[in-house]
Amino acid sequence: MVGRRVRRIDGLAVLAVLLLVTGTIFDRGIQAADKPSKQPQAADKTVVVLVHGFRQEAKDLQKLNDYMEENSRFQVLQFEYPSRKITVDKAAALLETFVRTRASDSQINLVGFSLGNLVIRRYLADMRKTNPRPTIGRVVMIAPPNHGASWARKFRRGLGRLYGGPVVLQIGADFDKLEPTLATPSDFGIIAGGMGDNVGFSKKTLPGDDDDYLKVETTKLSGAADFRLVKARHGELDDRQDVHELALHFLQNGSFGSEQKRQRLR
Repeated sequence: MVGRRVRRIDGLAVLAVLLLVTGTIFDRGIQAADKPSKQPQAADKTVVVLVHGFRQEAKDLQKLNDYMEENSRFQVLQFEYPSRKITVDKAAALLETFVRTRASDSQINLVGFSLGNLVIRRYLADMRKTNPRPTIGRVVMIAPPNHGASWARKFRRGLGRLYGGPVVLQIGADFDKLEPTLATPSDFGIIAGGMGDNVGFSKKTLPGDDDDYLKVETTKLSGAADFRLVKARHGELDDRQDVHELALHFLQNGSFGSEQKRQRLR
């Protein structure tokens, strides 16, 4: 009789333990389900292609690359071309191959610095003749020589080619031949450097406001959805975090800030 009672008590004890363990596991399962997943979100199908400027390499836009990767879901790609050896049209052809092989099934956003913006504009002109066309999203132009560069016009043909290759002639003395081959993007914003006065960084070497290399007016292009002036020299713009923030904001929202501060160029 005692033995049966002991066995019965032992059985009840085991059952109680099993129920306790099962309940604990069930509760943990509910808690785990309630917690947000720590799995990384799927990458955005939109790609951002960075195009560097004259006498630069892809690594010169590394800070911009890192900022966009850390603060967005965009896939960021860095395009490189030998700016001192080839013309704008040949650089654009290399960009077309780069995009087609690296991001053919994605929407393409483009961010250019200085000369890189003319490469982008020539690429866009060429792409309008292709079928099927790539899906182009937004374009951010940082310090673009949209109407050529006065410093490049000072070089004679022999000296210009020695200094920077054929592209110096294209953005200088021969810009009137290059300009008709450049497209205006559909949705784009411009960031220019300058002092915000009538003197600029060059101290009257260039008439009007400037970034020490380009006049502010030279950067402007009709049709821009927004324009922003940053108080910085030309060579500083690609590394500044405020410029990175503006560029990313435009890619995500179509403007550099609030609607009240938007500056459309007509």
